[in-house]
Amino acid sequence: MTTFPATGAGSFLPRRRIIAADLHCDGSARRLEMLEFLLKTCQQEGADCWLLGDLFDVWIGPGQLSLEVTRRELEALRRATDSNVDVVVIPGNRDFLLDDAFEQQTGVHVAGDHLQLETGGQRWHLSHGDLFGTADTGYLRLRKILRSSWFRWLVGHMPVFLSLRLARFLRRGSRWALERKEPDVLKPDPEAIRELIDAGYDRVVCGHFHTAHEERIDGDKEVGNFTVLEPFETRGAHLFVEDGKLEMRYVESS
Repeated sequence: MTTFPATGAGSFLPRRRIIAADLHCDGSARRLEMLEFLLKTCQQEGADCWLLGDLFDVWIGPGQLSLEVTRRELEALRRATDSNVDVVVIPGNRDFLLDDAFEQQTGVHVAGDHLQLETGGQRWHLSHGDLFGTADTGYLRLRKILRSSWFRWLVGHMPVFLSLRLARFLRRGSRWALERKEPDVLKPDPEAIRELIDAGYDRVVCGHFHTAHEERIDGDKEVGNFTVLEPFETRGAHLFVEDGKLEMRYVESS
């Protein structure tokens, strides 16, 4: 049986929300423009902004706050939160080291592994999605190590140049492993989704898998929906949610 930790989860009152995943901000002008468009849209719509993991293409810990390559993204996030946009981010597999220092500098709330949304009488479960890849046991073992308190402490005390080297090493290793894994290993586990539907969630939403997907799920006790978001970095895909109704929108970026 697959279980999802309650630590860091949250339940939020109904209002407008914009939900996106896999922005992979990397300092490029295009992704900065798309992020700024998304945050401006949230401000104009009076909507919270929920980001389901991999906001950054890589995050090396507190040392990244001082890097020039990240400065404009951090400033954009700070402007949004100063303008009363509530921004919440679930750490993904590329930016799992987001921490209190990031929160203090940007005003963004760093959540746990999942969030609960109540909207239009429905309960939604939102996460990055990497925990749904239950067949990828190698990744899940590595995930426990990389998110452990001792590893976070180690990276937090590293010189920035060493953190960057470690990040490059991990990314190379990840690409090497992905090229050698069977396709089925990289798919979400249907049983994990059914368990959440049977637990009373009307919709399960995630990113991570980089292929948009919508499916009606028949559990043993309940029926619900499973949504995998297209990565925001591609076309700026994001969900606009109000009172249980959802609309897929896209960023019109030059």
